Amino acid sequence: MKLLSPGASNPKTAKSERLGYETAILHLAPHTQSGYNVCPSASEGCANACLYHQGRGRMSSVQQARLRKTRWYMEERDTFLDQLRKDIVSLMRRADRKGRTPCVRLNGTSDIRWERHGIMEEFPELQFYDYTKHANRWEIPDNYHLTFSRSECNEKDAVDALTKGRNVAAVFATELPEMWQGVPVHDADEHDLRFLDPVPSVAGLLAKGTAKKDTSGFVIIQRGG
Repeated sequence: MKLLSPGASNPKTAKSERLGYETAILHLAPHTQSGYNVCPSASEGCANACLYHQGRGRMSSVQQARLRKTRWYMEERDTFLDQLRKDIVSLMRRADRKGRTPCVRLNGTSDIRWERHGIMEEFPELQFYDYTKHANRWEIPDNYHLTFSRSECNEKDAVDALTKGRNVAAVFATELPEMWQGVPVHDADEHDLRFLDPVPSVAGLLAKGTAKKDTSGFVIIQRGG
């Protein structure tokens, strides 16, 4: 079973191609869907609005594949990582054939501390990037870019990240403000390459799918303009 999905299979990461990048993403079954918790810092609002419930992720065959991958990661880690290395090599070859720059998101629908597995060090020329809700996850390799993800439960941590010059992603209800917490907001729906974002900045995302019905505070409702 291949682990990495081509970016072209995801509408948002497919936009990265026009910027000259070839993206691959690892999608697992998020939170506790598999019986294992791969999103230990997820809030209730985050779990309910998860991309797992949107688009192709709602299809039974897709969900079953993600469940199998997650259980493989948890139960047979060594063989899982071996396959991941093979998929990364295949991505790099494919990108080279197309004249594009390869990059990888390992937490497409999870929040695993991948820096603990040494994968980034094995591919120092490759750009890795993810979103995370772990507030203490900043000792990472140089080729791994993290954007802190704001939720209804961690706004203090999000503000702290911004004051320390780190980028934050936040979901807004109907339109993106020019500023949030005194930091410029840019449209993060234009592409998924968060490592290209100015620092510090807020990656603004508009609520989609089930997130449009959020009442937890995960989605920020701008009031009074």
